[in-house]
Amino acid sequence: MVLIGVHLVVAVHLAHWFATGRTLGLIEPSEAMEFSKHSVINAGLVFFGAVILSTLLLGRFFCGWACHLVALQDLCRWLMLKLGITPRPLRSRSMAVVPFLAAGYMFFWPLAYRLWIGDDLSTRGQELYVQDIWRTMPGLWVGLATFLVCGFACVWFLGSKGFCTYACPYGAIFAVADKFSPGRIRVTDACERCGHCTQTCSSNVNVAREVHEYGMVVNTDCMKCLDCVSVCPTNALYFGFGRIAVGKQAKRPRGRGWGEEALLGLVFAWAFFAVRGLYDMVPFLFALGIAGCVAFVALRCMQLLTQPKVNLLNTPLKASGRLQPKGHLFLVASILVLGWIAQSSWIQFHGMQSAKAFKVLAPVKQTWFTEQRMPVDDVVTAAAEKVLVSGGRAIEAGLLDDPRRLMESAWAALILEDAERFEDLMTRAQAAAPRAGTPSVDLGHQAWASGDLDRAAELLAQAVEIDPDLHQAWGELAELKASRGRERLDGVLKQVRRGLDQRPASAALHDLLGSLYAAQGNQAAAQASLSRALTLDPLLPPPRIKLAQIMSLQGQHREARRLLREGLKLTPGEPALKNALAELDAAGRQ
Repeated sequence: MVLIGVHLVVAVHLAHWFATGRTLGLIEPSEAMEFSKHSVINAGLVFFGAVILSTLLLGRFFCGWACHLVALQDLCRWLMLKLGITPRPLRSRSMAVVPFLAAGYMFFWPLAYRLWIGDDLSTRGQELYVQDIWRTMPGLWVGLATFLVCGFACVWFLGSKGFCTYACPYGAIFAVADKFSPGRIRVTDACERCGHCTQTCSSNVNVAREVHEYGMVVNTDCMKCLDCVSVCPTNALYFGFGRIAVGKQAKRPRGRGWGEEALLGLVFAWAFFAVRGLYDMVPFLFALGIAGCVAFVALRCMQLLTQPKVNLLNTPLKASGRLQPKGHLFLVASILVLGWIAQSSWIQFHGMQSAKAFKVLAPVKQTWFTEQRMPVDDVVTAAAEKVLVSGGRAIEAGLLDDPRRLMESAWAALILEDAERFEDLMTRAQAAAPRAGTPSVDLGHQAWASGDLDRAAELLAQAVEIDPDLHQAWGELAELKASRGRERLDGVLKQVRRGLDQRPASAALHDLLGSLYAAQGNQAAAQASLSRALTLDPLLPPPRIKLAQIMSLQGQHREARRLLREGLKLTPGEPALKNALAELDAAGRQ
């Protein structure tokens, strides 16, 4: 019931966003990466920190009582038991390190890298609220596939908490904190060592042995779900506070031979790098889940070739040295899976080659539609040709279009003066990434440069409709339409208002609306919109500067200076604010 309640809370969170257009950011541990990468405090970081602190006191309870993915794994286990199938845990020492490596990559490597390059680690701001709650989330189908693989397939292949054991980076951090927790499953003298507790534990902990040897459960896989407490016939088990588990090591079941461990580790790494980011779709945790399942498949394939008897849960795949019909079926399915991984590896290799070459083109791309366009020399030409070759191989071999490779190849074609190919590839990228406005922006810029202003306006309008947070595109759309007359400016005003209907709490859009009103000479409306932008984001310099300029023109010099000084207190050293204040003071002296 508690785990169902967690999903209801998620639904309430979404309902609040749908109703208001602005809500707390994702309350999810992965969001804490923004602090590691950019020193930004968000709701995910606050939540993750609170859970870690509570784990130091209560143990690893969050996983058992509040994780939505554990709920899915428990549901899968329940369904399997109803069908008479008992999930069997895969025992692997090489794969057991994956969650710790994943946690290091997500949360500690970015900090180490920033220290290495001398980046400033001081806090840069807060982003507790968001307008686009889906910004860092995968699409619907990828999300469903993630739940099916990480919540169900991992249980089938790796055990009842397979994803937690061999993939979850948050669980690795909670496991370390759990060692120092005084809150644990403990035992009284009433224990008769019947073993019911071990049999019911879905985390594959040998509860009976640990409470006998230590008087408590010391295994950090224990999620404090209290299932063992609920089945104890003598009520000997309980959750209580006392000694911590530091220095006490849970006895792990005997692992596999070095050959099988090497196979599991190598195939896991191969599969992970083959699918991570594939088609610009597969997110990090999904890739970990897929890699774990593929490693299991490879292990069973090797066993089918080398051992006389092999089972998959309750199903015999090989008996007395002979493959069973289901064993043949399993081998065929395994060949298809491993073939897909091999094909994905080919795509990823050539995609990496394309991305490496595209780095040379990036500065040229940034200046392409400006008066300061960088020259196309032999180095740039060679890089563009390399992008077209490597990116083309990745695109041709793909089962789906990869928007990133398509956009790289499109830009390489444009730099090589093949505008027709640019249009074709960028249009495909537009279709492959319907939630991204960038392809429409690039097509709009090309249409503008070609003199097709109507199509440019249409494409930029399409881009901001897809992604209202493309603030530069809003400004370019306003500039394009304003240059074509007041009627056009009225049209972009209506479009900005439609954008605000979708993102009523977007400070940047209120800032743009205020600028458009000012261009029309409607100073009262401009002040109202700019003031609203400042209320939503007091750290945003442009609306503060524009509002101060309007005040100054109305003779409110003192209020304008006060507004700019307030901004400098919030963002000390901000060059734009300092320049605006200096210009205001100079105008006052004249």
